[in-house]
Amino acid sequence: MAGVAECVQLCIDYPGAVGIMARQNLPAFKRTVLVEMERYFAAGIHIDGEYKKLITQHHSTDHYIQFYNGSRVWYTGLVDDSKGLISQMGTTISFFFIDQVEECSEMHFNNLLGRLSLNLPNIKYKYILTANPMPGWVKQRFIEGKPADFVYIPSLPKDNPYLPPTYEEELRAIYPKELAEAWLDGNWDVMESGNFLFSWAEITRAVDKDTSQEGELHMGVDFAWSSGDENVAIIRQGNKMLSFDRWIYKMEDSLLSVDKVIELIERFQIPHKNVKVDAVSGGSPMYSGLVAKGYNVTPIIAGAKADDEEHYINKRAEMFYQLQARFRRDEISIVEDRDLKAQLSSIKYKPAQEKRMQLISKEEMRSHGEHSPDRADALALAFYEPVQRNPVIRWL
Repeated sequence: MAGVAECVQLCIDYPGAVGIMARQNLPAFKRTVLVEMERYFAAGIHIDGEYKKLITQHHSTDHYIQFYNGSRVWYTGLVDDSKGLISQMGTTISFFFIDQVEECSEMHFNNLLGRLSLNLPNIKYKYILTANPMPGWVKQRFIEGKPADFVYIPSLPKDNPYLPPTYEEELRAIYPKELAEAWLDGNWDVMESGNFLFSWAEITRAVDKDTSQEGELHMGVDFAWSSGDENVAIIRQGNKMLSFDRWIYKMEDSLLSVDKVIELIERFQIPHKNVKVDAVSGGSPMYSGLVAKGYNVTPIIAGAKADDEEHYINKRAEMFYQLQARFRRDEISIVEDRDLKAQLSSIKYKPAQEKRMQLISKEEMRSHGEHSPDRADALALAFYEPVQRNPVIRWL
């Protein structure tokens, strides 16, 4: 990772340097940037014929890395890490590096920019950013704005000789056409007209996000409709997705799926009413099987009328727009899963019909060669909260 290498070099070139390395959230940083940084932990450097260990300390609790010459790098998640950047806001620094800066707000970038004031001999302040230049403040400020003191270095996956030969083919098979074209061909303009319900920035911000985890458990179950589709069960508590299970059975093995759902209900002690299952088409016999065994779960029929008929064309649109609202408010946390992120990014809306929101259906997605978004559907089911109606009794 070039950003990590540049940070290490700045620490060597300017003894006593202080820098910050960050991503949008700390779990994502630890999975990516910190893994690259750990490659330097055992490295050494020759100074005037004397061998010295490059890094003398990694303080994982306070989130800093100490170098042999007094230089120090703090690391953090910009949004949800109270022990990192927030406690260091008064610190003056000489450089900073933000990985995937498009996931962060411009306010966080400006806060760090204002800290570039550490007084060192011959210091040259620097910031390093990596990003997918999707529509947003990063593209406007650095690509369209073209600041005089900034160098933009475009790079595509094909420029990386270390990727496996099937990398591009696999990505084009998994992700929506527009997103694959942006990532692989560098055409990020396509993202401005894709009718996507969820932005990629919203999806990535939600991965492993620290959020509330209170109240009863809920589970959403999307049953397979056809060969190759997955059965998926997602469990959440409060705003946090806890886990998901997936399995592939043939349609004639529906009783096995029923037993699998019952096993999850019993293992996690989920109230029956909080289990929302896809009860249409292939899901109908599974729902009936659950009820027959005494599990009065909540059936959801995607094409049925929405609770809020004024704004949504059907139940599926209502569910996904509820889910979208959680992403927009940053009130959801999902697990790191490539297929789930890909499926969320593939959900598209249609122009409103009679001012009612509607989505591209599963059938239409299949007809265009796209995969069935089974994991995204299970997530929408898990977080769906049906409108509770309390009718007013009027005495005549």
